[in-house]
Amino acid sequence: MKIGANNIYSCYTTQKENAKLQIAEKNQRKIDKNFDKIVLHSSSDSTDKFISDITNKLSNEVRKSASPEQLEHLQKKVAEGTYQIDLDAIVKKILF
Repeated sequence: MKIGANNIYSCYTTQKENAKLQIAEKNQRKIDKNFDKIVLHSSSDSTDKFISDITNKLSNEVRKSASPEQLEHLQKKVAEGTYQIDLDAIVKKILF
């Protein structure tokens, strides 16, 4: 059996490309885990409108920036351990 330089080089480059792909896939999985994801499915036109409205409200809410005073207040509460999530307020903002 004869082993040529071309065979060795071909095997090396294939392994190198596979390693790069594996690293890229691993990094993408890490990135995907760092973000929340909302998936809404619908089955009728009225549901489509509802989902569209909810999606728009959520998108607008996420894009709003908080004032420096609000951020300072929240940071202070979190640091003191007194911050509590107001679920009713969140639901009202999403639905109304």
